[in-house]
Amino acid sequence: MLTKKQAEEILRTLTALPFEKVVEVQDFVHFLKGHSKRERTLDESNVWTDEDLRDLTAAVLKHGDQTAR
Repeated sequence: MLTKKQAEEILRTLTALPFEKVVEVQDFVHFLKGHSKRERTLDESNVWTDEDLRDLTAAVLKHGDQTAR
């Protein structure tokens, strides 16, 4: 299970990457998730859904708030 410290480090690293690299990371995470949950279909698209963008935006804003303290 992902710890809070690990999640924060991953988010810090992601926010420093160019958009193209973030997409690659997302693809890799989907790949790993597909291998750990064989019953789920792997989404191999490079298109970010509105939900993906909302989640990323929320995470980045939360990270920014935490690091500004």
